[in-house]
Amino acid sequence: MRTKALCMLLAAILLLSLAACASRSGQPASQGTPEAPPAPAEPGPSTKPEPGEILYHNDGMILSIPAGYGELLIVDAPENDENGLLFNVSEKASVEAARAQGFEGGRLFGIGRVSEDELHEMLCYDMSGREVFARDDEGNYYMFCHPTDVQFVRESYEGIGDETNADWQQWAMLNEWASGSVREVFREENGLTPFDRGNSLAESYLARAAYMDGVSYTVSTLEFGPLEPEGVDAAPYVERLLEGLTLERAELSETPDGEYAVVYFPEDDIRLDFFFTDGSYIRQVWGGGNEMLYKAEYADGETVAGEVVREWYDAIAEAHGLWSDGDGEYSLLTGVWADSIAGRAMITISKDAPQGPYHVEVRWSGSAWETAFWEMTATLGEDGMSLRYEDCTHSVVTFSGDDGTEETWETLYENGTGAFFFGEGDELTWQDDVENAADEMVFIRVRGETLLTESSDHDL
Repeated sequence: MRTKALCMLLAAILLLSLAACASRSGQPASQGTPEAPPAPAEPGPSTKPEPGEILYHNDGMILSIPAGYGELLIVDAPENDENGLLFNVSEKASVEAARAQGFEGGRLFGIGRVSEDELHEMLCYDMSGREVFARDDEGNYYMFCHPTDVQFVRESYEGIGDETNADWQQWAMLNEWASGSVREVFREENGLTPFDRGNSLAESYLARAAYMDGVSYTVSTLEFGPLEPEGVDAAPYVERLLEGLTLERAELSETPDGEYAVVYFPEDDIRLDFFFTDGSYIRQVWGGGNEMLYKAEYADGETVAGEVVREWYDAIAEAHGLWSDGDGEYSLLTGVWADSIAGRAMITISKDAPQGPYHVEVRWSGSAWETAFWEMTATLGEDGMSLRYEDCTHSVVTFSGDDGTEETWETLYENGTGAFFFGEGDELTWQDDVENAADEMVFIRVRGETLLTESSDHDL
């Protein structure tokens, strides 16, 4: 009976120690081996600014301990800890009992400080045993570190299963304090701003899109399918998705109907679906078809996950040469067009970077021995349906020789102005201010991808 009671007790203790630190997504924290608590600091507590508190100091930060707990705890404040640990708090009775038996135990919690880059790296992986709970004005973040296994230790466990047992009551009391008020009091006493981030699988993969270099992912909707980020910074969108977020497990039967955006990580086959009809639902798909549905709730009561991902996709689409008229209608700007009558004039539009200008080349074959070129740099008009330019160079190349490979170039003019207009039916018209070269002509799409041509290749 003693063995059975002890097993039940240790299980209860483990649940208690993890209760305040479980993942907000409903996924349990994984178990592991905690760090051994360091030896207590020699100086001990400092002065008491008000009755009932004992203060510990480290690197400009304060940790207050209820005066009644002073004899029950070992508080260490390591200097210049390489992992950023500021304070480590353990139950004295468990520490002493564990050391008498040749191991370490009794840890309640620790508080550490990390930089923004360190936090971003942490958020990309499993953070079992660590939670960010505050930040300061200098860009530092504060972690609440807790054990992920049982730390309660006694020489004898006789009577521990009895709720009236003094050792058990002490351990439970200290855990309730550690998981309850410590973080809030620490923020207030040190002038910190509340800050938290979850660490579910969905949240950690979104963090990878925002903070990891070279991570492979696509964002997709029905408009144009999967699109790689094309240089668009994911961080502003991911931070809006993660700030003030609480994920609650929902039944798969609640999955909304209709369209959704997909953020997909092909290397690990992880997919996150963000629904549009009810933008608060997120579906996680992984491992060859496993599904989990979340209900996303935000502290501000206004953020809608599906809407944020739609904005993210629109930014990526624009970087690929897409535009929206504000009503969800899209058209591809980059690509190749040919005149609708003879196909002898071709317009190629490309773009090197999301914020960069458009590069336009017009190639017009007059014969097998002569081709005209117009090259210009264009910017998107305010209407979102035109490209305008002021630096056009118009040249003509003549091919000669027995095999037609000898070229003679002539520049006809420079700094020409004009515009390209995108109309209904995916048609393009060209306004040439200098010569009206394409007056009353209509160009139709040849294909969406950019056509790269060599000026010496005059065979259309």
